[in-house]
Amino acid sequence: MPPKRKAMADTSGNNSHTTERNAKVSKTTSSSLSSNYTAPKTRATTRTKSSSTGGRANNKKSKQKQEQVYKYCNANTLSQKKPTYENLQWPNIADFVGDEEQDIPQDGQLMDEFWCNRVSDLGFPVSKEGIRVLDKLAREQGKRDQDQRGMCVYNDWNGWGMSELMENFLKDFNKDIFKKNVSPFKKWTYIEGLACFLKTADLMEWMGNEDGERTSEIGSMLGLMLLTSYSMLSEHSLFKSSSPSSSIKNIGIITLLLLEFLIGPATDLDCGWGCEVVRLCDEAGIELDNELRKQVDFTEENLVEMREDYRKKKTGCGVDLAADYGSDGYKAFAEMGNDWSPEDDVDEEGEGKMWLRWDWELEFKEFWSNHRGGDNYDLSKWSKSEREEYTLGTKAFKKRISLF
Repeated sequence: MPPKRKAMADTSGNNSHTTERNAKVSKTTSSSLSSNYTAPKTRATTRTKSSSTGGRANNKKSKQKQEQVYKYCNANTLSQKKPTYENLQWPNIADFVGDEEQDIPQDGQLMDEFWCNRVSDLGFPVSKEGIRVLDKLAREQGKRDQDQRGMCVYNDWNGWGMSELMENFLKDFNKDIFKKNVSPFKKWTYIEGLACFLKTADLMEWMGNEDGERTSEIGSMLGLMLLTSYSMLSEHSLFKSSSPSSSIKNIGIITLLLLEFLIGPATDLDCGWGCEVVRLCDEAGIELDNELRKQVDFTEENLVEMREDYRKKKTGCGVDLAADYGSDGYKAFAEMGNDWSPEDDVDEEGEGKMWLRWDWELEFKEFWSNHRGGDNYDLSKWSKSEREEYTLGTKAFKKRISLF
């Protein structure tokens, strides 16, 4: 059985909670609030230092030095090693091998930068560091897979192991996301590796395990991870459409892979972050329509639906406090300023997150208090004798279940 977890904090929407949320808005003056509510754009702030001139300061003008303060990455990290890309072959490439007019190398053509830096019918660009993240995720999943070892511990063992793996992954991301000496290129590799892993891994046992609430909460945090990464890239104007000169060449296709996961394997998790992903890409000029491909099960119709969802939040949000802002839920929540908390984003029926506003630091802190990760399902940590007791066909297995 899985280790016990503390119950998540009660965030059900009720009348008292709604009243509290409305009160937060009413006491916040508009003059003290940011009007930039349409996207989580991050800009550097400035910190002013006065320079000392010693005893002669009264005869000279005081010099002031302005220093930019960044939330995610210092500016000098942009000069760190830029990513180099490899072509990661589509896992479903065989499904389209007979198609005419394939965008693939011709016989004898070299696999040069032309193919490694762009999306084609052969594959898509992933940084070398992103592939290392993918490989680590695959290894860690294998350590928690009882079938790979011919073992039978519990029906949901593999699914629980995947949840544990994802909790560890989110913890690693949390350690790095606010390290200002780590480049945005390095931080983006978490998203690359995740998207590729979710595209290539067998997720059925994870999605079908009996602890559905835990899985759903992890799914929401994966979306928050993506949205936070967009904010991180925006800090240095890196969140934009890819071009031959772009340092990051795969924002569009990586985004589509995660949206494919959301409406495909994760559709029953009821995570509502998809429309926010599309909204932020639209506002940044990242044309996801142009990135759509037959290898990714995400269509123009899906984009239309998600655009309609976020437009409703802008013009027809049903949250009570949005009525004072032209039914614009984004603006209403931005007007809450520092009084906002993650509980405010729970809908008034208590059914889930509305994705009108988010904050990685606050929400991960709550998440981590109930999702500790670890190595409880890592079978490589077991001794040889322990594994034999659960390995099908061994004497130790038969003895354990009283078969002689």
